Order: sequence, then structure tokens, then C-alpha cells
Amino acid sequence: MGDLLGPGGRGEELESAAPAWGADLGAPATPRQEAEALRLAAEMGAAAGRFGVGWAALQPEGRGRLDPAALARLDRRIDAIGEAGLAPWPMLAPADLPRDIRIRGGWTARDTAWRFAEFACRIADRIGDRMAALVVDAGAPGFAWTEAAWRDRPVGMAEDAAFRAALHHLLLGRGLALAALRQESGRWRLGAALASPPPEPWDDTLASSDAVAIAEALGWEASIATLRDGRYPELAAERLGRLVEEGDAARCRAPVDLLLLDHAGPLWARMDSAAPGGVDLADRPRGGAMPEAAGPQSLRQALDRLARAWPKLPVHLTLRIAADDPPLREGRIEDGARIEALEATLEAVEAASASGVPLATVFLGPVLDDGAAPPAGLAAWDARTDVPQPKESWRRLQRRIRG
Repeated sequence: MGDLLGPGGRGEELESAAPAWGADLGAPATPRQEAEALRLAAEMGAAAGRFGVGWAALQPEGRGRLDPAALARLDRRIDAIGEAGLAPWPMLAPADLPRDIRIRGGWTARDTAWRFAEFACRIADRIGDRMAALVVDAGAPGFAWTEAAWRDRPVGMAEDAAFRAALHHLLLGRGLALAALRQESGRWRLGAALASPPPEPWDDTLASSDAVAIAEALGWEASIATLRDGRYPELAAERLGRLVEEGDAARCRAPVDLLLLDHAGPLWARMDSAAPGGVDLADRPRGGAMPEAAGPQSLRQALDRLARAWPKLPVHLTLRIAADDPPLREGRIEDGARIEALEATLEAVEAASASGVPLATVFLGPVLDDGAAPPAGLAAWDARTDVPQPKESWRRLQRRIRG
């Protein structure tokens, strides 16, 4: 059921017994780190490389022409990915906003959705003949639920109002971008990224059950229903109110060739009147200890629900397994905690695939640690020797992929 394609065409699905393997290339800080990340991805056995395309650097004014120097860097990166033997999978993410757009309110401003669609078309016009697929990420609901969504809100705009505005405009921007891209060229393979699977209740109270219902309506269900059907779930429509102007729901709808599920682990929901949307989302349940099977169970449920929502649409998956690493010992990083979590997660992936979920590609990574804590990279960068240090998880994956 893999469907990795060479640059350019949408083509026919390639049938295989199991999903193909890809690598999340992240955003290495230097050209040397970029080259080493590509080398490690290729040596691991990855057939595709996913990477983000930042808006701020490429279009600093948020409209009009693209910056020539930034374009040259993007050209070099996508060419290097192809030369390494990987199919390039660029993803347009909404978080890296140009300064002028931030000044005007970021995603709280309705006009940002149209500017994002314009940016998407300009990028695709430049790299469309070299990409295997172009994925548009609305960042909702996870992005809209974080500080980044409302820190640029206009003076006097309450956090909850900013959250609701950002949530709607992100979904509107995704729909506008995908529709514009499809109109621009029927040859480009287009996908939508989905993040933050439905949360679990913080505890066994009725209030936590209500929090799950609200979070799901504003997040997972709204993201799917707007993209697929051009409508908001009833609860989401009530919460968004007049923000959704006439025709907006239909503008959020867009045909896609694939879905990308970005899975970093489960979330737990609880009511909190001070939080955006009235719901607080945490990465740990009450008591602080995450159940051992929570991550794989959350992933399996999300994959099953996606397969029911789009029975025949290929699903691509990005796995980010974060865990504290032990110190380097005898030239090795024995990251046993990450390996255990990764193995359990891949078992859930295999079970979903065997049950009929149309899983096409599993992107693993990021290849190099990206500064997040706890780290999720498959390799660490040794600042003393200026070389990458593959972790045991990378070696395990290499053996698994290459057999």
C-alpha cells in the first residue's frame, strides 16, 4: 500500500505489502548538518524525505515576490534531497509567519488565509517539478491552542477570541491553499496534514468528558469535516459563530490525494475557563504518569478513524518519539526508552496496516536532535568533534528497514 512517487506526477498507487519508510529531515542549523542528516536518512534506508518550507524567509513581506536568496537555498535543499536518493516531500507550515503579517495580527486576521494561499502557489510554481507531494498543514488545532496563535493578536483582543479566530482562519487558509494549488496544476500531488488526534479525558469526571467533546469538535472533527465536507461540526459552529462568514465552510473544503498524520503522542483534556476554548490540553493525565500503552493506543485509534473518514485515501504518518537520552558511552547512545516506545508504536502501525488502514509511508525522526526537550532525534550532534552520533534507535531502524 505504499505510494511513494517520483517528482512531478500523481500517478497510480504502488501496491506493496507494507508501508514505505521515510525520514523527517527537520531543520538542521548548518549546511554540514543538512548533508549529514541526508546521509543518515539514506543509510537508514529511507525512500523519502519530509521537510518544512518556512514562510517568513521566503516571502518576508507576506505577499508578492519571493526572496531570491531564500529561494536559492530552497532549490539547493530540494535538489540535495533528490540527489541523496530520497523523494522530496515539502510541507507548508503556518507557524513561521512573515513580520508584516504578524504585525497585522497573524492568524487572527482573516486576510492571512488568502496570503497563505498565494504563498503556497508561488512555492509550488518553483518546485512543483521536483516534489513527490506537497503537504499543506493547517496547524489546527494544536497550533491554535498554543501561545504562538495569539501572541500577535491585536491590542485588546482576548485570548479566547484570538484562539477562535486563529482556528477558523487556519482551516480557511488550508482550504484556500489546496484549492488554489489544484487549480494551478492538476499534476501536483497534494495532501493535508492532521495533528493532535482526539484527546482522552483528564480524569473520570463529567467535566473532563465535556472537555473532550469540546476539544474534539474544535480540533479533530473540525479539521476533518471542513476539509472533507465543507462544514463545521455543530458544536464548533456554535463556538466560532460570526467568524465563519457566508461561504467560508465551503472554502475550507478541498480535494486531496493523501493525508499526513503527525503523531507525537496522546493528549488529555480538562475544563479550564482560563484556557483558549475553555479547555486545557496536557501531554500527561492526572497524576503525571502516562500509561505505557497510551501512545500506541492513541495512534491506532486515530488511524482507524481516518480510515473510516476516508476509506480509500492513502495515509502517511510521521512518528516523533521523544525520550531522555543517556550520556554517550563507549561511542554509543543506548536510548532504550525511545527504542521501547518506538517498537510499541510500530506494532500499532503494523496492526493498523494489517486491518486495512491504507498506510502508505511512515516518516521517522527528526533525523537530528532539533533542540526540543526531551529530544526526539535519531542522532545527536557532537559539538566537540562536529560529527553526528547515531543513536541505537537509528541502528535498530536501519536493521529493520534494510532487513
